[in-house]
Amino acid sequence: MEQRTLLQEEKPRSIRLGQAPYTYARVAVMRSKLVKRDDYSRLMKMKVSEITKFLQETEYKKEIDEMAVNYSGVELVELALNRNLVRNFQKLKRIAEYEGLRLVMQEYMKRRDIWNLKTILRGKFSGQDENSIKDMLIPVGLLSEPSMDALLKKESVDEIINEMPYLSKEAVKEASEYFREHKSLFAAENLLDRAYYTNALDFSRRIKRQGIVFREFIEEEVDVVNVKAILRLKKQGMKKQDIISSLIPSGTLSHSDIEKLSGAEDLDSAVSMLDRMGYAKILKDAYDKSKKDISEIERRLNKSLLDKTILLLHTHPLSVDVILGYMFAKDIEIKNIRTIIKAKQLGIDDEFVQKELVIGG
Repeated sequence: MEQRTLLQEEKPRSIRLGQAPYTYARVAVMRSKLVKRDDYSRLMKMKVSEITKFLQETEYKKEIDEMAVNYSGVELVELALNRNLVRNFQKLKRIAEYEGLRLVMQEYMKRRDIWNLKTILRGKFSGQDENSIKDMLIPVGLLSEPSMDALLKKESVDEIINEMPYLSKEAVKEASEYFREHKSLFAAENLLDRAYYTNALDFSRRIKRQGIVFREFIEEEVDVVNVKAILRLKKQGMKKQDIISSLIPSGTLSHSDIEKLSGAEDLDSAVSMLDRMGYAKILKDAYDKSKKDISEIERRLNKSLLDKTILLLHTHPLSVDVILGYMFAKDIEIKNIRTIIKAKQLGIDDEFVQKELVIGG
């Protein structure tokens, strides 16, 4: 098992990023293969079998063909999506022209380690078998497959938490105690997120010049994660100090704004405060007070973040930002396709699914 301190492994004090026209040109080609906006409308009208056939005519063909030997339907598509993401992200590492670029890619890809750890926790918590959980893992970060296999073989969620990479001993203790008391993964998942984003921001400060945009990207994402967390926890009636202690530090929201939102009387008050903090466009007609439904706000927050990263693809065509923009857009593409096929499987209304999709442009 890797040491818990994977997020704090020794790095150069500063990282310099020069020009890499070959890498950026290759990424531009990869970007051109992303699913187009109009294609999502077509996918919405298809059955799962038709979606599978459509994907076979795209860059997902290799994975669909390989997995079709043993899988079919929704399971086939989901596994093919995961395999394709791994292949594309591994390709990015190969075409990086120098170590600085690879380090930036690696820093972003660590979020997949966090995703994998959450998947293992959730799978074990819900009683899924080891192979089913393993099929959903996406090994592109620092965690090796043997280390994830070792976690999968643990008998209980508590055992997994106690061997959790990326968390300090203090964080492991906190997550374990919370799980035993509440039978909830909230603390473990929240602490993993905090560890990732705190480290990513620290990493961005080591990058000369181009690190500014990377840092802004992470800070914007932290804001979205924090706002969604505040709304969810406020909806649950959690107390102010408990909410604040659950948030990720170092976003662009001021400490004063965080204090006000976390201390809001109720969910309605928190939403009203956000409206006055620059989120008016996102909040317009997005919140139904009678239902206390925040799903539309969350979707719009996600979309606003995607829109900002799409700008990176167009305004910085010869910088590391185009790579970050591509990786984020690829992640969103996978999420969108998975949302569509799951909806088909469960018979969910297309109008509802359309609102769940995050499409740039």
